[in-house]
Amino acid sequence: MAAIITNLRSMQGVGIFANRSAGMPSLDFHRYNLVYGFNGSGKTTLSRLFASLEAGTLQEHMPENCSFELALDDGERYGFPSNPNGLEQRLLVFNSDYVDNNIQWRTGRANPVFLIGADQAEAAAELGVIERQISEKNTAKSAAQLNAKATEKAFSQFKRDRAKMTASRLHLGNRKYEAPALAKDYESWKSENPTELTDDELMAAEESLRAREALLELKPLEFDAKSIETAYQFISDMCSQSLAKVALEEVEKFPDMLLWLKHGHQFHEVNDLENCLFCGNEISEERKALLSSAFDSKFDEFVGKLAKTSDRLQGVRERLQNLEENVPETVSLAPEVRHTFKETRDALFQEIHKVRTYLDSLNKVLAQKQKSPATPSDMTAVALHADVEMSAKRLAKAISDANTAIAAHNSIAGDFQQHKEKSEFAIRKHFIAGCSQEYEVLSKELEEAQLNAAVLTGDLEKLNASADQVRQKIKEHGPAAEVINKLIASYLGHDELKVHPVETGYQFHRHGKSIRGMPSEGEKTAIAISYFLSSIESEGRNIRDLIVVVDDPVSSLDSKALNYACTLILRYLKDAGQLFLLTHNLQCMNEVRKAWKGRAISDNPTASLMFIDVTVPAGESRRYSSIGQMSRLLREYDSEYHFLFSHILKFTDDSDAYDDHGYMLPNVLRRVLDVFMAFKAPGIVGLKQQIEYVCREYPDLDRDRLLALERLSQVESHSDNLDDLLTFSSMTLEETRNAAHALFEMMEKVDGRHLARLKRLCR
Repeated sequence: MAAIITNLRSMQGVGIFANRSAGMPSLDFHRYNLVYGFNGSGKTTLSRLFASLEAGTLQEHMPENCSFELALDDGERYGFPSNPNGLEQRLLVFNSDYVDNNIQWRTGRANPVFLIGADQAEAAAELGVIERQISEKNTAKSAAQLNAKATEKAFSQFKRDRAKMTASRLHLGNRKYEAPALAKDYESWKSENPTELTDDELMAAEESLRAREALLELKPLEFDAKSIETAYQFISDMCSQSLAKVALEEVEKFPDMLLWLKHGHQFHEVNDLENCLFCGNEISEERKALLSSAFDSKFDEFVGKLAKTSDRLQGVRERLQNLEENVPETVSLAPEVRHTFKETRDALFQEIHKVRTYLDSLNKVLAQKQKSPATPSDMTAVALHADVEMSAKRLAKAISDANTAIAAHNSIAGDFQQHKEKSEFAIRKHFIAGCSQEYEVLSKELEEAQLNAAVLTGDLEKLNASADQVRQKIKEHGPAAEVINKLIASYLGHDELKVHPVETGYQFHRHGKSIRGMPSEGEKTAIAISYFLSSIESEGRNIRDLIVVVDDPVSSLDSKALNYACTLILRYLKDAGQLFLLTHNLQCMNEVRKAWKGRAISDNPTASLMFIDVTVPAGESRRYSSIGQMSRLLREYDSEYHFLFSHILKFTDDSDAYDDHGYMLPNVLRRVLDVFMAFKAPGIVGLKQQIEYVCREYPDLDRDRLLALERLSQVESHSDNLDDLLTFSSMTLEETRNAAHALFEMMEKVDGRHLARLKRLCR
């Protein structure tokens, strides 16, 4: 059996209907579905929803920008705006639009109904094969379109996520980087095979983009590392030298006294002192000559060299100190060179420290040499020349590396805006490189899915064209006239009214002549229903494959005609693959309900009895319809009396609670009152007269209290059927509440047992 509709899965902006979402409970449609609702509840809109899928295009009376989706029991889904095609050959909808589009009452004409002639069995068989292929291709196309949609959604989500990730690192401010920009970058760079940045490179590029102020250029480091080696060699040599032997026994014995003796001798000579200031003894000429001989010019030259050497060493040490102080902080360099510079800076400080250690040890030896020029220097604590030479070379390299980093920084600082642009490109390329493989895979999957859907769509168009060609060969609308006329005659009980085939369709004839004037409402219904039923199996359709929707087929009919129309529809459509019958007519609803009730309550139900409920939710000013299971008070009884009474009971049980059916309660009260009075005051016309009669029969009734019910007769004077229930009343909420209590008080006094049983039944 062909698939049937099981649920109206979602619905947005469809007229009076409240929105439905996919997560809401299923409506659980079955093969046979009765949908009952008062006038204005949205039945015609619901039929137009089905008609849109029959036509494959949204019907003109449907609200703009509405959307909906039906689910079938084979897993397929059809709706608008997505996937509107696939049910065109299966859906057949009868509603006022169908009648208007096919029957022209004023001209007495109708469109042709094409039946396949019996002498064209071969062509009909060919059409059957093609239509089966169309059905299979439709299923494959729907699956392909769903796959293409899912693939496109996954690809779009991937691009959005990747673009969002990229944008989070670009710090663009008011600018945006979204999926289209990512796609453009991918197309621009995919042939370059870009590579990803390292974590440090990515962090540096991102920091450059965050910077709001341009970088300052830095001075390169200046230091002659070669001077260390030269000075070290010279100073080492000086400290290794010694004075020639001094002809003083005291010096040989106490070499550290040499400078003291020299300075003392010079002081006594300059001041022409005869006696020693230290010991007070006279200084002999022989002693003076001996001291002058010991401290000659060579001695002064040597001491002077030691002083200059000390100054030279201090100069080297100061330049080394300046070098250390001039090394820039790592954070002051451009982010791109910081990581490298940090290592270089650490190495530079390490070499400076090592060289300083060498110079400090040499400085100690030199200081001691200056104090004791005659004493040989102890060079054991001084580093070897080779070690100093190696350290100086390493220092020179560290300085060179630092200056290379500084030069790179200065290059960036020189055009910082251009550098920021390069950083942005680098980050974008980084993320393109990171996602290029997955991007390519998803792109190809989407391309293949869309191509597959396009191919299937093309195949389906060709099959539909072939089917149309075959139908044109075998179409005959003449035989359908005989079917229509038999149905009309059966319906009306005579054959005075017939349809006569003409070239463009049918003409209405009465007594063999073109009809004059408009047919009666009953005749219109007979013609419309008969015309529709004759079209069920037109153009080679099989009723078992069809989903038939019939909306209010029995308007303006008397009871006899209504019963026959319902019987005719149920008999002709019992073999339909699925049937939806929508009506606001209580008698029609009861006829169908009786026929399908057993199917609906069986262990494996094949029928659904539904009701369109119309409410005004709290805080809203407009009405909303929703489809649900039919109340047992409608399902189990032929009259609406019990159902309407239950609304009044709910209203009076909690007078302070908001009632979303409150808008229709004045009409409901009048309808319940009419029914009750019809039994309690039979034969009396007019609600006012009925109330007076009841007051006479039951003297205990409060006549003044019943004035609230008389107000109903003034305001709701036309509520003689359910069609009026959805109109808004001019009665206030307080008037409605008073009327409800007055009604119950009257029913209690007039027939308390009846009221009690009604309350038990409704609760």
